[in-house]
Amino acid sequence: MRVTTHRQGVRVAISLGLAAALFALFLSRAPLGQVLVEIRRVHLALLVASVAAALLGYLLRSLRWGLILRPVGRAPAADLWGCTAAGFAASTVLPARAGEVVRPALLSARTGLSLAGCLASIVTERLADAATVVACFGGGVLVAGDRVSAAWRGSLHSAALLVAAGLVMAFASAIVLLRLRVGAVARLSALAPLRFRPNVRAFLDHLLDGLAVIRDPARLLELAAWSALTWAMITCQTWLLLRAFDIVLGPAEVLIMIAVSVLGLAVPTPGGVGGFHAAVQFALVQILSVPVASASAFALVHHAVCFFPITIAGLWYVASHGLSMRRVAEAESTQGEAGGPA
Repeated sequence: MRVTTHRQGVRVAISLGLAAALFALFLSRAPLGQVLVEIRRVHLALLVASVAAALLGYLLRSLRWGLILRPVGRAPAADLWGCTAAGFAASTVLPARAGEVVRPALLSARTGLSLAGCLASIVTERLADAATVVACFGGGVLVAGDRVSAAWRGSLHSAALLVAAGLVMAFASAIVLLRLRVGAVARLSALAPLRFRPNVRAFLDHLLDGLAVIRDPARLLELAAWSALTWAMITCQTWLLLRAFDIVLGPAEVLIMIAVSVLGLAVPTPGGVGGFHAAVQFALVQILSVPVASASAFALVHHAVCFFPITIAGLWYVASHGLSMRRVAEAESTQGEAGGPA
């Protein structure tokens, strides 16, 4: 128990330290007086439209999650949406991307679906997101052309090729795992401590059930369509907010900025604080030549639009079912110790 508590303390300290360092870096590059002026000038109608688009994007994400979960079972749309909101709320108020475990654990508790299957669905969802973002990033780089800063043009083309190659390798690896399923599950689960092996084996089986979509053209097309729709709404939300700050970018440039912001979100800080801000600021200023005051103001409000409304919705869902974030955190810790994805 003491070892577990110590590990949790280390995770919290690292997560908060990263958030503080990256947010300090962001602020050091932002002329705060001008940033406040830019925020006061924001067009409220476009800001409200951006918030609405953000919430619609989360709704589409939750419905896509239901599609991914089909091999496990059916879940009501209300629970898919509520657990999605609760998961993002947990990631906002708890360190180390806790929502990635809270969301499937809560759905399993609410619906009776297999916990291992719900956990595995998050991995499949992340792979679908990665494939979509890579495709959008590559397309954005190719189309943007001279609108990207000359200093970064070559690097972006190289990065697009590298991530495309990585995606092809991941796809090929998934095909191999599916063909060698029985042996692969046995060997990988044998690497886990003895008491965790049944859970790990169940998790891997459900993960491969989710990945089997790549061998089913109809389901793969359906998943691709839902992913495209989800990220199209995210792109729309971002474009609306950019226009609210009178930042004029084309769709290709918006896709590049979104791809860079996703890298910032990969840093395990509460709600993406610091990493998200620094990544958006970097993409707009260094790659797309947006003035630093406008870029910094946008980054602050963009983060609020992406995280505050869904956090409020998630906290309401948790409270409406007689839970608290403390109990949610305890559930996340229990599932993390049981070998689920963090």
